[in-house]
Amino acid sequence: MRRPEAPYAPTYAVRLLLPFVRLLSRDHHVEHEVLNGISNMDPDDRLPVLYVHSLLEGALALTQDPALGLKAAREISRGECGVVEYLARTAPTWGDGLRAVASYLGLLNDSLRCELRQDGDNALILLHSLAAMPRAAMDFCLGAFHIGGSSFSSPDFLPTFEVWFPYEEPSRLGEYVRTFRGAQLRFRAPWSGFVMPADYLGRRVSGGDLQLHCVLRKYAEQMLAALPQPKNMTTQLRELLATELGRRTITASIAAYKLSTSERSLARHLHKEGTSFTALLADTRLSLATRYLRNTELSMSAISLLLDFSDTTAFQRAFRRWTGQSPGAFRRRRR
Repeated sequence: MRRPEAPYAPTYAVRLLLPFVRLLSRDHHVEHEVLNGISNMDPDDRLPVLYVHSLLEGALALTQDPALGLKAAREISRGECGVVEYLARTAPTWGDGLRAVASYLGLLNDSLRCELRQDGDNALILLHSLAAMPRAAMDFCLGAFHIGGSSFSSPDFLPTFEVWFPYEEPSRLGEYVRTFRGAQLRFRAPWSGFVMPADYLGRRVSGGDLQLHCVLRKYAEQMLAALPQPKNMTTQLRELLATELGRRTITASIAAYKLSTSERSLARHLHKEGTSFTALLADTRLSLATRYLRNTELSMSAISLLLDFSDTTAFQRAFRRWTGQSPGAFRRRRR
């Protein structure tokens, strides 16, 4: 029997890791074959989100530096974020630049979404991650957004805004103040992102070039089309359950980990798609149960085990609830 394809795994572009590699090598004297390997990769190569987050967590444990993400953001060199950065730099206005970044952010991290929303007189730039992000990763993303925006503003324009962090306020704020100069810092916020006056979106970008911006958009479209296309969370979870059931117990927590997200985010995305982990688990079990009953001679005990039920009675009770008949009756009638 053909195994289902592995669920789509979101990825980072290698170029986002290069500031961390330089920082760890220079300031923390970390030399490791993994870091050396990353520095020699093509900047547009991709690494799985789960792998990258594991590397960051390992770096945090090694350096004991809670500001690692902020320092890495300040380490970003001009042009290091590739075509996404140049789309922002060549856009006619701030709003145009932010909308371009939102459209093509997947070229850097396809588990991250940027939403531009207007709320009265304020503009909200919100970052939503499909994967559970270590604090260092979110600090890096927010710092990169802020530093990048400041670098292509006109010299006389430094916007006043708030930076929102979804976690507790750290005991030391020095690195946050240094990274987000002039901004108000709000911790325990409902989202990650920025709040600024909406009229700032109409401000001209210093160095904006509409003709070049349009050329870069076409190039970005080609690059984006070449990336593996993400499946919705329902499809990913169905494929994971079909692959993993019978091999190990799959809980919502385990499924979220394997899909590079948090249990809470998994539930939220499934709710938006009109389903839940419990419903998809039941649906997958029913689909596999009917296949086993119709096409194999497996015993009820073996099928119960393959579907991760505690015993045969639990399987029979669930099957009757789903279909209104016992597994045995279903098998007899389908032959």
